[in-house]
Amino acid sequence: MRWAIAGCGDVVQRRVLPALRALGEEPVRLWGRDPLRAAEIAARHGVPQGDSDEAALVRGVDAVYVATPVVRHVPLAERVLGAGLPVLVEKPLAGGLGTGARLGQGSGGPCAGVAYYRRLAPAVRLLREELLLGWVPDRVEVRFRCAFDPGPEHPMRWRTDPALSGGGVLADAGSHRIDLLHLLFGRADEVRARLGRRFPEGAERLAEVELRWASGLRARVHAEWSGAPAVDRFAVSGGGRTLTLDPLDSGLLRLHSAAGERELSLPPALNPHQPLIADFVAAVASGRPPVCPAPEAHLVDEVLAAAERSDASGGAPVRLPLSAEAAPPLRTDAEPPPRTTPEATPQAPSSADQARSHRGSGVSD
Repeated sequence: MRWAIAGCGDVVQRRVLPALRALGEEPVRLWGRDPLRAAEIAARHGVPQGDSDEAALVRGVDAVYVATPVVRHVPLAERVLGAGLPVLVEKPLAGGLGTGARLGQGSGGPCAGVAYYRRLAPAVRLLREELLLGWVPDRVEVRFRCAFDPGPEHPMRWRTDPALSGGGVLADAGSHRIDLLHLLFGRADEVRARLGRRFPEGAERLAEVELRWASGLRARVHAEWSGAPAVDRFAVSGGGRTLTLDPLDSGLLRLHSAAGERELSLPPALNPHQPLIADFVAAVASGRPPVCPAPEAHLVDEVLAAAERSDASGGAPVRLPLSAEAAPPLRTDAEPPPRTTPEATPQAPSSADQARSHRGSGVSD
């Protein structure tokens, strides 16, 4: 297929373009808001055209990959689908902006997918098989931390403005992990959250979220941008067993039970966008849904909006699904609301944290 790509950032250059080439797909246009930058990056990567002509995204191509700042995801995807073309969108679909509810709804239209590529990881698939075989866990612990503190002129500074990014660390890195919870356990029934240590533009550096299911399952998600040692752990426990992916992307699945411990190595693809795009191409060809259809990705956005509402009400529970009129706008004030417990009080970032810029796998991941 001939592809147009909206976006010129790191994920496009480091993952999307190499994945397309490895699969024998043909990137023919690179679109960006800055025409000179789009043309320069297109030439560097051997893409025939690079410009800022949005209308050209849907001319002479068979599919479009959208990897812009989050605020542009849904408008561009709607334009692509309106032209009768399939579209694959970077995560999160819309984050806390709440604009993605109708994208990809109904049947018979062009394929619309979202890049939650961890669904295809072999270790995640094995974990899902264990659940399908009847294992019933009662708790999940998810912990993520990496360094991210871009200065005012940093190209990723837009991620600190929720009006552009759809949220902070919870939307950026937490969205992948929330999607895995949906994949494994279905839609949650309730969200409680505290969000803190916000950038001046409003995006949170720290998120403590609990998701609850009617079955009794509880999932605690801790996501943080800070200079402390990096962490990326996903652990599922219950019935005397614990299955842990640590680090999440290592492919090392550790099984602990009364019978002892063992470890399986199921490494993911070196470029996780390659199996993602391969799945999408196969979905378009066969007419089946992609690994993460847009309506399923919207469920993550719903949790992000619920987390903001819960935090704004002091950590009170918010029931899901949210009604359309109930979903609140993202808070953009620099300071979080007063904390009611000492444990929930956010800590100010250290001087070392403030000095750091983007490092680690969680950003633009």
